[in-house]
Amino acid sequence: MKTTEDFATKRTFLDIPNAAELAGFSVRHFRRIIEDERIRIVQIGRKFFILGADFDRWQASKRSKLS
Repeated sequence: MKTTEDFATKRTFLDIPNAAELAGFSVRHFRRIIEDERIRIVQIGRKFFILGADFDRWQASKRSKLS
């Protein structure tokens, strides 16, 4: 059973600084990761966001490569 926290993460937008902090990288390095690994971003107004589901998918792919 999925928790409400899991559900909320997938339906939300993460701005780049928050996503970088969650991933454990600096903002500058995380922007490079986004570009190199072609993580989908969405621009709303002047800000850029990552969908929570895309962020979770990226983290899962990183975990599977390490295992």
